[in-house]
Amino acid sequence: MLVRYSWLNNEAAHILTAFIQECVYSALIAGTFGPGCRSGVVGAKSKLRRYSITPFCRRSYAGSGVGAERHPLLTKWILTSKKVIPCQMESCQGSFSSVELSIKCWRLKQGPIGATFAKKCVDAGLRVLMTEIGAADSFTSKKEKGATAHSGHDETFSANFEPGFVKVPGYHKKNEIEYQKDIDRFVNVIKGALSTVSIPTSNNAVPTLDPASFQNSKERPFISLGKNPSQNPFNNLGAEAVTRGVGGMTTHWTCATPRFNPDIERPKLDNNTATNDELWKKLYAEAEQLIGTSEKEFDESIRHNLVLRTLQNKFNPSVRKFKPLPLACHRLSDPEYVEWHATDRILEELFTDPKKRHNFILLTNHRCSRVIIKESAPGQGEHTIEGAELTNLLPHTHVNSFQGGESSFVVRAKVYIIAAGSVATAQILANSQKKKVTPPPNTPEDDNKKIDTPLIPNLGKYITEQPMTFCQIVLDAKLINSVDNNPFNLPWWMAKVDEHRRRNPRDPIHIPFRDPEPQVTTPFTKEHPWHTQIHRDAFSYGAVAETIDTRLIVDFRFFGYVEPRETNQLRFQQYYDDAYGMPQPTFEFQMSEDDSARSRRMMDDMCSIALKLGGYLPGSEPQFMTPGLALHLAGTVRAGLDKKTHVADTYSKVYDFRNLYVGGNGVIPTGFGANPTLTSICYAIRASEHIINEIKQYK
Repeated sequence: MLVRYSWLNNEAAHILTAFIQECVYSALIAGTFGPGCRSGVVGAKSKLRRYSITPFCRRSYAGSGVGAERHPLLTKWILTSKKVIPCQMESCQGSFSSVELSIKCWRLKQGPIGATFAKKCVDAGLRVLMTEIGAADSFTSKKEKGATAHSGHDETFSANFEPGFVKVPGYHKKNEIEYQKDIDRFVNVIKGALSTVSIPTSNNAVPTLDPASFQNSKERPFISLGKNPSQNPFNNLGAEAVTRGVGGMTTHWTCATPRFNPDIERPKLDNNTATNDELWKKLYAEAEQLIGTSEKEFDESIRHNLVLRTLQNKFNPSVRKFKPLPLACHRLSDPEYVEWHATDRILEELFTDPKKRHNFILLTNHRCSRVIIKESAPGQGEHTIEGAELTNLLPHTHVNSFQGGESSFVVRAKVYIIAAGSVATAQILANSQKKKVTPPPNTPEDDNKKIDTPLIPNLGKYITEQPMTFCQIVLDAKLINSVDNNPFNLPWWMAKVDEHRRRNPRDPIHIPFRDPEPQVTTPFTKEHPWHTQIHRDAFSYGAVAETIDTRLIVDFRFFGYVEPRETNQLRFQQYYDDAYGMPQPTFEFQMSEDDSARSRRMMDDMCSIALKLGGYLPGSEPQFMTPGLALHLAGTVRAGLDKKTHVADTYSKVYDFRNLYVGGNGVIPTGFGANPTLTSICYAIRASEHIINEIKQYK
């Protein structure tokens, strides 16, 4: 992300030479620059092409040549040029961001963490350029600041596409009405959004394959689309996956935003306990406000209260506490529906406020290949990032195409922020230190060759991922039959029951069809060191058969933690690339004996709680899930007070680098069971404030 810069000096002008042709036509027009803007059609030399990289682009340009005088905003952003610097390295995966004074800040990745960096920096008056490897494919619509809405619709409901409203990307796809009505249909949306990180290559023959068909061999395994000959299946996080696109995983996440347990999960930002507590108190409060965390949105749900209050009555509250699960959402004026929050909530003002919109540009379908490192001599100070290499992955949709269809260019900034997810952030940093070998070796031994990262020695070390248990139960008949008697004496209960019975006299379940689902948790504690979600939601697994009434089903998902160990690592292949042309990730991960024993206790606990509510749904009996399925990989770029075991300091600034920051779940250095997004937002808030202060001091 490129955060604000003032006028460019000669060096910066030189640096940005390559940025123009591609950005003036492809990216800088991508924002919604004004209420009178039209569809994204750009032209050059009397040749028009439809611009489709950022679906929310609104202004049309035509003409020949490239000039900063084309738009007053562009004059402030870049200088004109007709020269493009080709990318000199192999590609990189993910999205990227950065900060500079000439180009103040450049940031990679358009998920909630990157959006937090962007919002904080733009709010402080900086200009931001953000890049995202995927597309913008989910939008909401919000009223533009100062505009007059014509329909009179409820502005809290994101459904207005009309004059006076602007599109905001990164919307939660579960808000679509068809998924609100049938949550199990959302399972396929999640599956379609996830790409598996590392797939061990099979050396086995397929005996039933047509003998004339091409087949792999032990010496020549298939290596495309994440297939990884170097991946040991016994050390793999086999279900670890990533989502590419504006909004990242928040376009399909569960929206759970619990705080970390202060004694075990929560990292240290300061060695002084009182100072550390105060820092986290402030950061969590701001993060919860930013993402919109609430514990009250399901208070008037029959199923929610049936599960929550039954468990509260079954357990001594001094031993086990049950409470609503903190969720980033709000209930709409129609109480049957909830709006799930995602990255669009954080980005909203950057699109609806014309002044802020002029300070923010988003490039989609652009890959950050690497950052360009200027190494300092030993003992001569910190290394410096001098630029970031970007590649437009869809150059054929643009007016100008370079390098035989690939458009690569360099962005220069004062500060660079990489928050591309736990895998891709480390991947970009590894690729930035990759030594190019021509031609690449071609022997089986090369399968295990990994990229060395001497400038960031702890990159990819001490990784953590959550062991996970899962089951589904069908609520006991006794509980369902008690619904008619208002067992908890709630004032709104019987009106809902009576109305449903009046409308649906033949329904054997006297719970409204649109009654909100349960959303319950029992917090992570020293005695029970795991995070719990007792609810009903869609995941890439656990769908209910159409013959079962979903109102009877409750999901149990328990998430454990593992202690960070140096031997648990994420490494990157020297000679194999992923589907996006970046070094193929490889996991080396094993649980310790303590981690394994704790997971067994977690399973016992889940079963004990589940059976107090009902019996197991056939096919969803208690089970351990494939490692990585929690999708909460952390520690790849861990931030902490000790340089010897961390990648970055507690401001997320990479050790021994002057102007490089990281963000995302990868910065969390501790083992944890809770959902990490809220804590990662805290890190982004802290880092953003540090960056803003650094830039002010520089000026």
